[in-house]
Amino acid sequence: MESADSGGSPQGKPLEDALDECLESKASSSPNYRQNLERVVTDWIGFCRDRDVETLEAVSQRLMGNYAGHLARRVEAGESDAIDGGITASTAWTYYDYVSAFLTWAVKWDYLAENPAEKGPARESMPDRPSSGEYERQYWQPAQRQAILEFVRRRVDSAYREPVAPTPILHKRLRDRAFVATIAYSGVRGGEIVKDPNDPRRTGISWTDVDLEAGTMWILGKNQEREPAQLPDQASTPLQRWYEAYDPPSDDWPVFPSLHVPTLSRKLGSELGSEERDRRTERRGYWTVALEAGVEPSSITTEGARSVMRRLSAAADVPELEDGEYLKPHGARRGVGELLYKEKGHQRAQRTLRHADPKTTSQMYSHIEASELAEDNTEVFDGE
Repeated sequence: MESADSGGSPQGKPLEDALDECLESKASSSPNYRQNLERVVTDWIGFCRDRDVETLEAVSQRLMGNYAGHLARRVEAGESDAIDGGITASTAWTYYDYVSAFLTWAVKWDYLAENPAEKGPARESMPDRPSSGEYERQYWQPAQRQAILEFVRRRVDSAYREPVAPTPILHKRLRDRAFVATIAYSGVRGGEIVKDPNDPRRTGISWTDVDLEAGTMWILGKNQEREPAQLPDQASTPLQRWYEAYDPPSDDWPVFPSLHVPTLSRKLGSELGSEERDRRTERRGYWTVALEAGVEPSSITTEGARSVMRRLSAAADVPELEDGEYLKPHGARRGVGELLYKEKGHQRAQRTLRHADPKTTSQMYSHIEASELAEDNTEVFDGE
């Protein structure tokens, strides 16, 4: 066994060196798993160093009990509105399980005789491990994303077949497809691109906020600051097609306008007068009149966006949806992050979702980390 002098610590394997070896031995594991293991165990090593523990051999059951208590206090902080830096119980267990996996590796390679994290007293301070049902959230799965996108694509294609659908119907289908593609692939929050009646600053994005060639759009983020968000080709292509058909009189017009007839009627009445509105709409649709008269519509609202998704989800053959359930806009955001987290790692998911705190990303996708822990533990015990 290797030994090193760690500045007054007992002779033994320095924790940092052990982590490097552990990560090297897990080269065949997913990059995401190794990245998360390194991040969590590095934080734990800092916890150990603050308590004058710098080698594997010095890690005790009492130390792990103190670590469990530390995590429990962070969970309590997370339940308080007055304290920052809190975490959920599921995240606390994710962190503890990563450290335990590291110590299990140390046992496997004879650095430790047993895993102190797995001893009963060490875990007593941990919060109850939540069941999966306590923190289930909707995440658009790939099959669901493909189903709803294929459905809105077919609706657009159908509207263009001879005889071509009237302008209001054609535009509604193009708008719906562009909206679904945007939330399905960009990872933005619904309230960042449509109107929020409860926030006067959130009026919905306009075409001046969108650069289809660059694949970006400027949004008002959760932090109340304007920031860029990505528009992958899968989203920018439907948006381009919508823009060309829409042909708004000004790029100040909303990207996702409300086509709600009563809303358009009030807007036209306000701009044209009720008599002129009634005269113009006698033979033409309200939306057509608004375009011709240059009367700018308002953006669809957050509730309107949810209504769109309810309508589309009910009509499309979306797998794994219970009766009455629909694909929620925020479920699209989580689905984007989930796929990026699995395929590209924690940092890419965090950057795409624009989480200021990496812990938020870890908390949201702790179920993936737990699954990868299970795979790692399967590998550890494969020979038994």
